Amino acid sequence: MDHIGKQTKEVHPRQKANIFSIISFFFTLKLFRKGTQRDLEEDDLYEVLPRYTSKRLGDKFEREWERQKKKNNKNSIVRLLLAVFGKEVFLLGLTQLTSKTIIIIFHPHALSKIISYFNPGQTDMTKNDLYLWSGLLIGVTLIDVVYAHNYHMAMGALGIRIRTAFCSFIYRKALRLSPSRLGDISIGKIVTLITKDVHCLEHFSYLVNDLWIAGLKAGVAGYVIYRKINVAAFAGVGFFIIILPIQFYMGTWAAKLRLKMCKKVDERLQRTQETLSAIKIVKMYTWEKYYNDKVLDAREKEIKSMQLIFYLKMIILQIGVLNGKIAFYLLIMTYKWLGNHVTAEIVYYIDYSFHILSHTLGIRFPSAISQVAEVTASVKRLGNVLKALEVQETPEETDLVIKPKVALNNVDVTFKEKHVLHSINLNVDLGVTLITGQVGSGKSFLLKTILKEFEPSNGTVLTQGRISYASQEPWLFPSSIKQNILFGEKYDETRYQEVLKVCALLYDFELLAEGDATIVEDRGNNLSKGQQARVNLARAVYKESEIYLLDDCLSALDSQVSDFIFKECIMKFLQNKLVIFVSHNVSHVKEVDNVVIMRHGAVTSHVKSADISEKDILQEVDAEEMAIESGDDLEVEAEADEETKLITETTTERKVYQEVKKKGKVDFDVYKKYLQFGGGLFSLFLVVSLYTTAQFFQSYGDKLVSQWVILEQKISNLTLHNTTNTTILQKKEESENKRDYILQLFTAMIVLNTVFGVFKAIGFYSVIRRASINLHKHMITHIVNATMHFFDTNFIGNILNRFSKDLTTVDEFLPFIYHQVFRTALSVGGVMIVIATVNVYFLVPTTFFLGLLMFIRMYYLKTARSLKRLDATTRSPVVGHLNATLEGLTTIRAFKAEDILREEYDRHQDLYTSATYIFISSMRAFAFLLDFLCTLFIATIIARFVFSNDVFLAGSVGLAISQALRMTGTLQWGVRIWAEMENCMTSVERVLEYTEVRQESTQGQDLDNWPKEGEVKYQNVYLSYNESDEYVLKNISFTAHPQEKIGIVGRTGAGKSSIISTLFRLYEVDGRIAIDGVDTKLVSLDCLRKHISIIPQDPVLFTGTIRDNIDPERQYTDDVIWSAIDSAYLKKLIPSLEYEITESGSSFSVGQRQLICLARAIVRNNKIIVLDEATANMDPETDELIHQTIHKCFKACTVFTIAHKLHSIINCDKIIVMDKGEIIECDDPNSLLQNKDGHFYKMAKKAGITTQNAA
Repeated sequence: MDHIGKQTKEVHPRQKANIFSIISFFFTLKLFRKGTQRDLEEDDLYEVLPRYTSKRLGDKFEREWERQKKKNNKNSIVRLLLAVFGKEVFLLGLTQLTSKTIIIIFHPHALSKIISYFNPGQTDMTKNDLYLWSGLLIGVTLIDVVYAHNYHMAMGALGIRIRTAFCSFIYRKALRLSPSRLGDISIGKIVTLITKDVHCLEHFSYLVNDLWIAGLKAGVAGYVIYRKINVAAFAGVGFFIIILPIQFYMGTWAAKLRLKMCKKVDERLQRTQETLSAIKIVKMYTWEKYYNDKVLDAREKEIKSMQLIFYLKMIILQIGVLNGKIAFYLLIMTYKWLGNHVTAEIVYYIDYSFHILSHTLGIRFPSAISQVAEVTASVKRLGNVLKALEVQETPEETDLVIKPKVALNNVDVTFKEKHVLHSINLNVDLGVTLITGQVGSGKSFLLKTILKEFEPSNGTVLTQGRISYASQEPWLFPSSIKQNILFGEKYDETRYQEVLKVCALLYDFELLAEGDATIVEDRGNNLSKGQQARVNLARAVYKESEIYLLDDCLSALDSQVSDFIFKECIMKFLQNKLVIFVSHNVSHVKEVDNVVIMRHGAVTSHVKSADISEKDILQEVDAEEMAIESGDDLEVEAEADEETKLITETTTERKVYQEVKKKGKVDFDVYKKYLQFGGGLFSLFLVVSLYTTAQFFQSYGDKLVSQWVILEQKISNLTLHNTTNTTILQKKEESENKRDYILQLFTAMIVLNTVFGVFKAIGFYSVIRRASINLHKHMITHIVNATMHFFDTNFIGNILNRFSKDLTTVDEFLPFIYHQVFRTALSVGGVMIVIATVNVYFLVPTTFFLGLLMFIRMYYLKTARSLKRLDATTRSPVVGHLNATLEGLTTIRAFKAEDILREEYDRHQDLYTSATYIFISSMRAFAFLLDFLCTLFIATIIARFVFSNDVFLAGSVGLAISQALRMTGTLQWGVRIWAEMENCMTSVERVLEYTEVRQESTQGQDLDNWPKEGEVKYQNVYLSYNESDEYVLKNISFTAHPQEKIGIVGRTGAGKSSIISTLFRLYEVDGRIAIDGVDTKLVSLDCLRKHISIIPQDPVLFTGTIRDNIDPERQYTDDVIWSAIDSAYLKKLIPSLEYEITESGSSFSVGQRQLICLARAIVRNNKIIVLDEATANMDPETDELIHQTIHKCFKACTVFTIAHKLHSIINCDKIIVMDKGEIIECDDPNSLLQNKDGHFYKMAKKAGITTQNAA
């Protein structure tokens, strides 16, 4: 439904690249050039590669899912993945195993050959042999670099395809979720699946092959070591094998914890989404702190479960790192104790082999195990949603139906174990059938049953003809108004203009700067309720159908517009159609063809309108006068929306979910604030000290190994002399004593390294955890307390994106990245010092190499930053589109618009995939270049030994080359992770942006026992929503005396609700508003809003108990709450105050929700009450009961009533008539009726109200 549509982009350079360009990642160069000149924008992204399109991958998953279902009627996520991607994963794994086997066999052998050349007195190796082995070592390392990065690119690309396939499939599944399951599977849960669980599977793709390769690689490495040192090999390799079960147990434990944590994440996201969606209500009830604390409470539980997972992960990784050290120590000691002669060649052969073995079994395999834990949890959660009950698809009728028909035969419907429809027998033919009945009688359920949304537990439903549907609560999605009306139908200019005319929208479009190209915000928030209702109706009417189901879609309109639409649209435009129209308006009863009356989920009457008795009408819909509604002259079609906040700023080319994207490098302030949130400089100093100490013990241990080898060589040479020379014997004894001391020192280093490894993990996580908690706390607190202008200009999808994916990055990826940055930076520093101890001149190439890497990093970062930000901003439309879809599923399915919305979702996802793919390609290109340069560095170190005439000790040669080999891998990883750190800090930057949004003022007095009287005085009040000169309220002045009942009438968009916004100070105004003589600007917002009660236009319920919805702050006793429930006629409906409300109260009808809002107002017992269209969705009988309650409970209050029904306000003490944001009349009803030239008199005359009625 995107009003801009698909934009063609440049063909991806990889499609045109040759094989050399692909394996060297040269195809990314053009983008790097562009990225160094300026910040990259969305237009710079390429067309998604054909293999990665959302539609193609979604289709693959869907086909395989259906095939599995048909085959054994039992679906499995694992089987699905294996069927679609299994072969590719296995082939890539096979190539990886072959490559790594060659490296394991060849690298240590070549290294030991080079070292053996420098053994004193050796004659086996010639200079030419040295050249050959050195050349082979460098050549194989270079080939491994080319292969390794292309393998990781292939696995990363596979991860993107897995993510895209799942996201596409989840969206398709969401479109088919049955209403009964949607209550259990919250919007928050589905958003978590797409932003967290699917990404977990994507990252697992990098490690999946390690699960089966690790064992085989370990076997090869173990065999190679065994061939070299025989039975001593079992001591080291055996230690690895003993430790593995412990790591495996910890991994499975982490899986269980991950499942629990994901539930906590769902809960937090659900609470966040609910709070943001109803922020206006939350502010008016002053419930910010309660809902803020609710979100923070969910966050605390999430962090607690995350904490244990982190410690388990760190222990698993720490065991992995220390395994190698301890196993190497055990192996060498065993080899020595068995009486073998230790040489530099053997030590560094084993050291390098163990380096490979410990990386495989100590890091890659444990990482894969801990990922398995998370993936298992994610797969279970994905399975719950993907296996959920679906709405049965009904094929769209395309054949011309001569006579449309709706027939229900003995239909029963159950929803959440509650019978909502009983024995419905209904046959509806051509013409308009009006359905009426009390609140909660099952009218909406009946329509949704006809739509096949609910599966009857008994009976049959038959529909003959294409169906169109207008929901009771208008559903609009973020796009242009025109796209909201067309909703995927072909554009027919004549029909479109006719629909706008009969839905009274033409004048509205004239007032909007962009007309029907105006962008609709989340839930249509920038349109008035009346405009939303008419756009919602226009969508239903525009669709060419035989059957039209209209669910009370005129209740939000004033009488003139309502009557006009009823006559012109429903009776004329839809003549010769089958129309089922839910309404409480009695004036329509005699004009329709048939009337159906419902009560308690059953049809009590179905007759021709001419046959319905006066008694029935009076019983069910009370007196005719109760339907008389206020309005203005029809020639004034509709006024500028009082809440058209940003409409003058919208343009036809504005992207719906567009975000303001920061440019340039991440500011130092972002790091500074992140550090402050983590505990400040002291915390940083503590962590760096622990990491430095641990690194010192490790590097010193490496140096001790070299000294030990040199001493062993020396002792060996002295032993060969086999002499009784006292000097030689003394030297030998000194060397042995020194060797024993070095071994003791080496043992101490191993122990201290282990202890400090644990300390640094605990200290580091404490800082990171504190930063995460404080970041989220500041973000949610600032957003909840932000001005309404922030919510008018930001989509919920964009905000949720930061609470989901960005926060996941901060919580889960950033700690790992910072850990690696600290570890590698200190590791590289340690290695450089160790190499320098061999030959100080090695510092020259090392420093040059380091400088070159820094320059390349700087060049890379400019592009990477832009791409990382694009990766984040292109994700927002995916989340936003999903969010909007889930809120309007019934309408989408009624219009059979699933395919169109799916195509649009796929388009959003293709853009996101394109951004992610090019980001991974650029990162891999950077890593490839770094590793290529690393190979040159190794060549430099080797060349120094090979071509020099200096004499080198074998131990020193082994130490320098093995450290160089280790440093190059570490250094390129360090530079990459350093660059990635800045990329991930863009998520912190995005979170911090929301900690700086403009806040509502907390200044002002807290007054006791105020207001005592309830007098409200407006003096020259002006209001502008977008802080411009376009005022939606102009020069408003009036006085409401204590206990006066004030009625406010006027057309849709005249400014009625805006007066209420100013009373609650949702927006700051020019002019003065005083309550009991006190200027409201001088009173604190909490004090002001707490002392005004409102029954809002949109009856919002929150997930939680009845008590949470009426008195969340626990200020009132049970008796007081039950009294309010009784006064609101809810006692029969509510069994207990702890009765759970799920998914925004979807199990209650709109009217019942409004009654719960009435109970809230009664409980508060304030002096000033606001009723904003409080009875718009009530049947007249309930409406009358409500007004009796209001009269009884609010007798001593000042009451402001905004209403379309004139009977609601005709007995008020004073009536304010609004038009175009101004008060055009203000007096008591009788005086207004005396003025025969006045607006109110004209309205009353048209409605048949006389002075006697008002008396």
